Formats: sequence, structure tokens, C-alpha cells
Amino acid sequence: MKKSILAAAALVISGLVGSAHAATITGTFNVQAVNITNRTSAQSQATLANFNTALLTGVSDIFTYVGTLKFSTKVGNSTTVASWLATGVANSPGGSVSGLDPILAGKQLSKGNINNGTATTTFFMFTAKSYVGAADFKVEHDDGIALYDDNTRIGGFLGPNSVRTTNVPGFNGGKFSLLYVATNSDPSILKVDMTPAPVPLPAAFPLLAAGLGGLALVRRRRKAV
Repeated sequence: MKKSILAAAALVISGLVGSAHAATITGTFNVQAVNITNRTSAQSQATLANFNTALLTGVSDIFTYVGTLKFSTKVGNSTTVASWLATGVANSPGGSVSGLDPILAGKQLSKGNINNGTATTTFFMFTAKSYVGAADFKVEHDDGIALYDDNTRIGGFLGPNSVRTTNVPGFNGGKFSLLYVATNSDPSILKVDMTPAPVPLPAAFPLLAAGLGGLALVRRRRKAV
């Protein structure tokens, strides 16, 4: 009986202090997107100011995306907003896009040239409908991104840029939002991995572990006698 108690307690303790594993974030997201033409490099950076300015004159919509934040297109200027979103649905069993306006859906996702101010740029603000726990994030992207914790920016990369990976640690848990910008033609890549923060070990458990260790030592001594 004592042996089984020791084994069960050890299992509980190891489960509480076990390491967390990275996974691509999946869920239901409210998405606000806007497509706008004749953007410069500075106007295509991942900032709330650029996003809000684009909303004033661009083609915009609010819709729902269900699935994994993993999108990728590499076909130059022929990618549309709908076809880019479809790559995420394809990566997500049971994934879907609902409520997307057909006009925005058919817009060219992005087009060069940011160097002369004629780029087509699409901004996407993904906001998780459910609470997201504390985690560190690793984002593969082209172009800029910005990650928000309860509406406060905690990290990102302004862009525009080639494909790169940006680490954003320190999400404390709460409302998760991510601004992604597609501009200056494909590739248009977004993959958001999260590593949940480890569950803190309750203060009583080290005492429990020490007590169980002492119990095991006493049992060995009794057997020796």
C-alpha cells in the first residue's frame, strides 16, 4: 500500500513540474481585415496607427476564422485574401471562414512595389474569442507582426521584411490579439507557435516530496534491521 502511495504521489509531482511543449495556436478568432492600395514601406508597417488609417479608406470587413494560425502562399501577385485564408483552413481539420464579405475576399492580398509607394497591403487583426493562458510565442512571418496582451503591445517586428522568425515572450494571459501585415507580393507567411508557461509548483508540494522521501528511507532501514 505504501509503495503504491509513493508511486502515485511521485506521478502527481512529476506532472506538475513537467515541461510545456510548443504548439501552433488554434481556436476561434474574430478577424478585422482591411485591404488598401498605394502604400509605402512606412505605411505598411505593423502598427495600430497604420491599421486604423487604412480602415478609413480601404476595403474592410469583420469575420470569423476557426482554425490554426498557420498560413502560407508563395504565388506572387495572384494570391487573394480568400485564397490566403484558405491555406489556414486547409491546415485545420474542421477549420472555416465565415462572414467574409465577397468584395474583400476577392481582393489581391498584396502587391509591390513598396519602394515607389504603389504597394497593395492587407492588414489582419486576429483576436482570440477565448481566454489564452500565459505563454511565450514564436512567430514565423512575412511581413510585419505585432502581438498584444489585453490590448498592450508586448512585441513584434514592424516589417516589411523577408521570411523571419520573431520571438515574443511574456504573454501574461488574457485577451490575445495579433496584427499581421501582408504587402509587397508573396511569400505571405504567418505561423504562430506558443509554449504555455509551466504551472507553478504549489508551496506544499516540496514538503510533501521531502516527507515521502523520509518515509521511504525509514522503510529501507526497517527492512535492513
